[in-house]
Amino acid sequence: MWFVYQAVPQRVDDRSDAATRVVLVLEVPGGHAAAAHAIRLANEFGSTIAQVIPGLRAHEAVVATPAEERGLTIDLADRRVSVDGRPLRLAYREFALFAHLAERPRQTVSRHALLQTVWGDRPGQDISSRVVDTHIRRLRGKLGEHAHVLTTVRGRGYRFDPGAHVRFRPKNHVGDKSRHPHSRYLA
Repeated sequence: MWFVYQAVPQRVDDRSDAATRVVLVLEVPGGHAAAAHAIRLANEFGSTIAQVIPGLRAHEAVVATPAEERGLTIDLADRRVSVDGRPLRLAYREFALFAHLAERPRQTVSRHALLQTVWGDRPGQDISSRVVDTHIRRLRGKLGEHAHVLTTVRGRGYRFDPGAHVRFRPKNHVGDKSRHPHSRYLA
C-alpha cells in the first residue's frame, strides 16, 4: 500500500487572508506502477485546480510508505520479504536460507547445518560450504541497511539478530504472538 500526498498539512488560521493548505491523500494498492500512475494523476489534478482558483499554488506529489510497513518484514506464510514496504526478489535458496535463520533468532547455526537443511534436497552432490557464504553475502546486499540482521559468528556459522525494526510472520501463524521470540508480528 502506498500513500500519495499532494501537499504538507498546515494549521488552519481563522484570518481570512491566511493561506490554508489542503492535503489530498490517496491510498494506492499495488506496486510501484500503480503508485507512479497515481503520482502523475495527483500532479495533473493539482495543476488543474491551480488553473481554476486564482493564486493557488500546487505542490508536487510526495510518496510515503505507511509506518507499519517500514523496516524489514519477513512473511514465511506468504514467502515474502520486504524492506520499507518494497518486496525483495530473493532466489529460492536465498529465501530458504534466510527463513531458516529467521526461524531461529539469536541462535548460531553452523554452515554444515545450513547445508544439510537448505541444500539437503540434493543428496550425493558435493556442495562447498562456501556456497553458504556466497548466499549470505547476496542476502546482505539485497537487505541494504538491514544487512546487520545477519551476523557472522567467526568459526561457528551465522545468526539472525532481529531488532525492533523487524516484523516476522511464521509459516503456521495463527495469531498467537507469544509462541515466537521475535519483537513484532504481522496480523
